[in-house]
Amino acid sequence: MDEKAIRQELGRVLQEEPNNYSRILELSTKLSSFDNENIRFSVDAGVIDRLGSELVARQETAVSELVKNAYDADATKINIKFENSDNIGGTLYIEDNGTGMTREQLINGFMRISSTSKIHNPLSDIYKRKRAGQKGIGRFAVQRLGEKLTIITQTKESKNALVVSIDWNDYTSDIDLLTVNNKILTRQDKSKENGTTLKIELLKDKWSEASIRRIYNYVGDILQPFPLSEIDEHKPESDLIIDPGFKVYFSKIINGKQINIADDKTMVYNHATAIIEGTIDKSGVGIYTLESRKIDLNEIGYISSDPDKENVPFSELRNVKFRAYYFIYNSDMVPKMQESNIRKLARTQGGIRLYRNGFRVLPYGEPNNDWLGLDASTVRRSVLPVHANINFFGFVELIDKENEFNETSSREGLVENEALIQLKNFIYRAIMTAVIKIAEVRNVKIVSGQKISDGIYESVEVRIKNIAFTIEELDRELEKDSGSVEVKSRRKKKIQQVKKEISELQKAQEEEKDQYLKERSMLRVLSSVGLTIALFIHEVKDYILNMNADIKFLLDKLKSEEQIFKRLLILQSNVETFKSYTSYFDVVISQNIVRNLIPIELQNKIEEFWESTRNDAHRSSLQFDKPIRNEYYLFTTPMHPSEWSSILFNLYTNAKKAIKRTKNKGVIDIECGKIENRIFLKFSDTGDGIRDEIKEQIFEEFFTTSSPKTLESLNTSNEVTGTGLGLKIVRDILLSYRGRIYVDEPKEGFSTTIYVEVPKANDKDLDKHGL
Repeated sequence: MDEKAIRQELGRVLQEEPNNYSRILELSTKLSSFDNENIRFSVDAGVIDRLGSELVARQETAVSELVKNAYDADATKINIKFENSDNIGGTLYIEDNGTGMTREQLINGFMRISSTSKIHNPLSDIYKRKRAGQKGIGRFAVQRLGEKLTIITQTKESKNALVVSIDWNDYTSDIDLLTVNNKILTRQDKSKENGTTLKIELLKDKWSEASIRRIYNYVGDILQPFPLSEIDEHKPESDLIIDPGFKVYFSKIINGKQINIADDKTMVYNHATAIIEGTIDKSGVGIYTLESRKIDLNEIGYISSDPDKENVPFSELRNVKFRAYYFIYNSDMVPKMQESNIRKLARTQGGIRLYRNGFRVLPYGEPNNDWLGLDASTVRRSVLPVHANINFFGFVELIDKENEFNETSSREGLVENEALIQLKNFIYRAIMTAVIKIAEVRNVKIVSGQKISDGIYESVEVRIKNIAFTIEELDRELEKDSGSVEVKSRRKKKIQQVKKEISELQKAQEEEKDQYLKERSMLRVLSSVGLTIALFIHEVKDYILNMNADIKFLLDKLKSEEQIFKRLLILQSNVETFKSYTSYFDVVISQNIVRNLIPIELQNKIEEFWESTRNDAHRSSLQFDKPIRNEYYLFTTPMHPSEWSSILFNLYTNAKKAIKRTKNKGVIDIECGKIENRIFLKFSDTGDGIRDEIKEQIFEEFFTTSSPKTLESLNTSNEVTGTGLGLKIVRDILLSYRGRIYVDEPKEGFSTTIYVEVPKANDKDLDKHGL
């Protein structure tokens, strides 16, 4: 249509169909293209699909964005239900009891891309929550999940519900975004007083119960478990509104039956030895409480900012609360039936997490993140009762409306300012005070040297130091302190003396530590060599038997030269294999004369091992090809050479046994490489595999799957019998170097893959050894 035709058609529509707004908008858009003096941005409808896939790449992110939207709408609970979701094409319901949306909010909020409503209104209407969904990608999260969306929303003030249906397939490329229409209907029968329901149909992914549970755990981690604050202290007393918290419930609907996904952590909390809580009020005063029904203990006390003075408030902290569930394992404090599962959960989800304005701040409380110094304190053993991160499930609640705790530019953690230092101080000292109180009631030794009389430990006063105050910081504080020059001088000399004594003590401790580590290292080496020799004896047993049989055959068959010649060739092969074995172990044993640890080039070590064992593999009908080098310069952290011999030989013999049990020809494969500052090895075989329930047990002492059941079977067996110590020693070797070993997902074509990882040698180590 030319410009004249468009004008005529627009006039006709305005005259005859004044309510056909879609047609009016379409014609107006076309008419604007004839404006030669001005140009305008236009938006392709396909941008919806692209933004959905690019902004919301993962299922977890998509669901969490919708959860955040419900939180921002002052919902107290949200139900997430999956129906017929085991296959693609199921339905997802997301129902909340929030404030709902008015027509204006629906049009200018949800349906407006990059709306500014959350910028202009940073706090929610009722509970004054700091809004979590600030990127405006909730609508794209919906598009990421399914092909069709139905929104049903109602506010408390409205008599009607609003219903909008959106088919994301309408948003295709080469169509102007403004021309795509979505019907909005008014329904007089409200399904509930207020809230919003999202019905997402034709789901793009499968959602098994396992994947739903994974989403549940993900959402559970980003949300604070429950609020600790009871009062909004910024409001007049007459206007106080208590935030009741925010709960997310997951369920799966199968054949009309709803199956709820349980909250494991809530059940874990019920078995805690004690609950430790702390609060810093609006005046900066720190208070801790301790409650334990198991030992009938209730305590309340104050935590001063200055550990040497009472009742000193925290200058930078306000509106802080924390709660920690304390567990004492290997005692009668945790039910034996649940202890194993609780400890397993604590390895990945234990520790004290931090939530700012209701949402998680990483990496605080992640595995291996010791932001409060609890693990470090446990290692020092200045206080003996258990208090490592694995002994706690807890979280900190920060109400930070003034942005006193700012995230770093990388979004990993908070800026290390005075407020954060004081926060660490308060939580650490409150927890340690409670741990010591519990130990006193249980009559457990608190510090080394504590005397015992009539079976009861004497009372001791433990000063829990301010973990932020180093000697240098104390020195600076004294510089600022009032007093004469002479007083300052005396203090300065005293500080210097303390520094000198501490330096000497640290030096002595380091020397003692080095000697201790050397002794431990040698003991570990000797134990690994002993195990290797034991395995060697088992391995060569078959060769000795075969050689004896060959020799006897030669004595009996001397008359036939042709047969003797063929048999001699076989004997020669057996002897060569035996020689390669003995030479390999000769090298292993000779390496133990040298005690120094050196960086090991892992690919070279693997190739040496392959060279020594390939004849044995061939004789055992195993396909064991030479390991392919993928990368160079794979130097591990300094280790003893024989330790890798022990590691590789253990994995090899275990693979042989697993393959032999299948009674099939097998394949063994080794590969290695590096990831950032770690060197890894993958050892794979086509044996009978490792059952899921024993994947952790195989690294425990005396656990074996290959021990004979009777002495008779031991005497007649040609297999390497298991002692249950091999993988335990291998794991201990790796742990001593901050490495790890575990059963990985099998490589394609294999039934078992063992993953081994150790730190990479640093520049200092390489320079020291001229590498």
